[in-house]
Amino acid sequence: MSDALLMGRDEALGICERVLAASGADQTEVNLLARRSGLTRFARSHIHQSVAETNLQVVVRAAIGEQVGVASTNDTSDAGLADVGERATLLASLSTPDDNFPGLPEPGDEPASLSGSPATADFGPEARAQAVRTCIAIARERGQTAAGACSATVGAHAVANSLGVRAFAETTRANLRMVLTGDDSSGFAQAHAADASEIDAPALARTAADTCARSAGPRSVEPGRWDAILEPPAVTDLLFFLAISAFNGLACHEGRSPLCGRMGERVCGESIALWDDGLDPRGLRRAFDFEGLPRRRVELISDGVAVGPVHDTRTAALTGTRSTGHAALPGNTFGPVPAHIFLRTGDATVSDMIAATERGLLITRFHYTNLVDPRRAILTGMTRDGTFLIEGGEVVGGVRNLRFTENMLGALSRVDMIGRDGRLDQMAWAPALRVRDFRFSGATEF
Repeated sequence: MSDALLMGRDEALGICERVLAASGADQTEVNLLARRSGLTRFARSHIHQSVAETNLQVVVRAAIGEQVGVASTNDTSDAGLADVGERATLLASLSTPDDNFPGLPEPGDEPASLSGSPATADFGPEARAQAVRTCIAIARERGQTAAGACSATVGAHAVANSLGVRAFAETTRANLRMVLTGDDSSGFAQAHAADASEIDAPALARTAADTCARSAGPRSVEPGRWDAILEPPAVTDLLFFLAISAFNGLACHEGRSPLCGRMGERVCGESIALWDDGLDPRGLRRAFDFEGLPRRRVELISDGVAVGPVHDTRTAALTGTRSTGHAALPGNTFGPVPAHIFLRTGDATVSDMIAATERGLLITRFHYTNLVDPRRAILTGMTRDGTFLIEGGEVVGGVRNLRFTENMLGALSRVDMIGRDGRLDQMAWAPALRVRDFRFSGATEF
């Protein structure tokens, strides 16, 4: 009997082989993505939605010379698999030749073997509801209102191509995210993990409740340059946007990255080291990309010096290097991006940072962050769910939310304290940072 959480290697690759056998293209690649997910949402301190989904998607990339077509289906019958292969081949025959198509990759190093967490596979509607009930109970004890979501996903991913690439892995991930609100304040907490048993619902709820209570009665402060302590959720948000714009191999090749012409140069403070590693157990691990190639650890910034970017087979061919295992699902034209980002820790705690700050702001997280100028790494966004004023080395109360507009490389050049502990978001793991003269460009009345 198979001990697979969702689908075993033989079954998944067997479906891929059926597509390859029926394909009439010069080269064919098949991605199989199976998924079983559950989601429990809550608002106004009540569960209002519990849903589950099971699906399987087969994505086929067919090449006829330099003409490429992509088609997908969730019909795994013989007729359905033959049809998706035929559609991908037809689309290839009708497409404009792509002079930069390097062909599909050939087999190379074997990807690491990864398995999912049985605890996450067992994190069903009852377990999710119990986690949510715990959060709601803590919110009610504090006179607050709880909203958020709890989810668990089990996946299986297989890649096979006509040149001999074969890869398979199962994945799991769980998430609990919440905002607790009072009359004029709110607090945020979240956790992501491959193993649902690592998510501590009571601790998260208490963190959100404490943040909400401490930020009550917020005052207004003037926008401008502030010494800012960014807690991990704020840092991971900024790193995500920096990574996809600065270290995308296609953006670098096309001159859209803020690091164009600056690789090998110092671009931020010497204390900053940033890398991407799909096998780091602190993250949501992925052994290979959507071309079936192993994900490699890639140094993005080393002691303040730009080192990256990441590549798929296409951008590697354009730049005379090799793929780092960062190909996106076929049909995506954005280019390869770091998806497992890590920032080097320091030796400070958030309490140390607060004590060392004469006047500044403590930021729990950012919201609605967007790139203003990708070429210059300028981002904008809002503080949310816990923004505090620091005076004389102590937090003296909550403040109303502020808008920031900041050059991320510039901000990383002004980091003078780094946390010793980090937290995981979906695509990044990072500690807290203290940034001197962080630019807040506008104020709000809430």
